[in-house]
Amino acid sequence: MKKTVVTSLAGIVLILFVISSCLPESTPPDYNAQLESNVAAVNQTRLKEDTVIIIDSLNRWIDKGLITGPILKDSKDVVRYTIQTAGPSTEVKPTLSSYIVVNYTGKRLSDGFVFDQSKPGEPLGIYLHQLIIGWQTTLPLLTKGTKATLYIPSGFAYGTREIRNQTTGAVMIPSNSNLIFEIEILGVY
Repeated sequence: MKKTVVTSLAGIVLILFVISSCLPESTPPDYNAQLESNVAAVNQTRLKEDTVIIIDSLNRWIDKGLITGPILKDSKDVVRYTIQTAGPSTEVKPTLSSYIVVNYTGKRLSDGFVFDQSKPGEPLGIYLHQLIIGWQTTLPLLTKGTKATLYIPSGFAYGTREIRNQTTGAVMIPSNSNLIFEIEILGVY
């Protein structure tokens, strides 16, 4: 009887193996295609207007000495950013499928209001493809260890969506808000 049960189990395992080998392999999501689709959906007129606002703000801050060093552009020539500390060139750069660990502070460009930030000693860990477009187009240019400030037009952030505090319901990010993120890339996995 035991021999029959073992033989039957072996037969079932063999059948399951054969069936599973015939199933199509699952293809991982194409995060680059998703990003391109999201970029294509951005309102281009609003994007141009926001870019002018960001450039004007940056020029004023440069004139006041609040920003030093070069203003760089992301891979889509949209997000402006500055580097306060460059990570070593030998360090890894994130891809859209990377799990990243970052310290960050998010502010509204219009008034500097801090709408979100990582807690001291508790950095954010998340997959890059789960973040706003502006992070997706900029972070792959930076290495682990980099501290940078990103100036993101609304279309590469939350667009026309209003972001509210989950507890109070207060509007934290009004629709069409240009944003500033101060980030430090702690890990790329």
